[in-house]
Amino acid sequence: MTRQGALDDESLNQRHRELRRAERRGLWLSVLLPFILVLVIVVVIIGTVLSLRSPVQVAVLSDSMLTILVLCPLVLCMFPLVILSLVLVALLNRWHPKSRSPLRRLEAWTAMMEQNVEGWLENVDERVLDWAVRLAPFRELLTTFDPPAVESSDEGIE
Repeated sequence: MTRQGALDDESLNQRHRELRRAERRGLWLSVLLPFILVLVIVVVIIGTVLSLRSPVQVAVLSDSMLTILVLCPLVLCMFPLVILSLVLVALLNRWHPKSRSPLRRLEAWTAMMEQNVEGWLENVDERVLDWAVRLAPFRELLTTFDPPAVESSDEGIE
């Protein structure tokens, strides 16, 4: 029985070692290797830029670096958004005929509400004008105690 337990412990230790190796290999392949590759590329590019004499050569190199390091990943990242927007446009084209009649009902309801509001506003306008005509004599009383208005002369201004 002790022999069996020793074999189990040894096989467990071997499995743990294999798992650790696989984990280290995964870490190396997924994190460290790309980081080192990008670091080497950046160092090579910096060395190339420092060794170039002409500004035109540096401009060509910087344009190619911008394209490769910035614009290509940007295009790759934007691709799902472009596909999503195309799918949404296709769905909207399919839903457009189905939404036509509800939108027409909404348009008719809006026109009816506009007519009702215009009627109410005309009624309010008539009442305000009625009260303004009725209160016109009192308006003169409100200005009785006001100081007289100063007349300005424009003779000296040219």
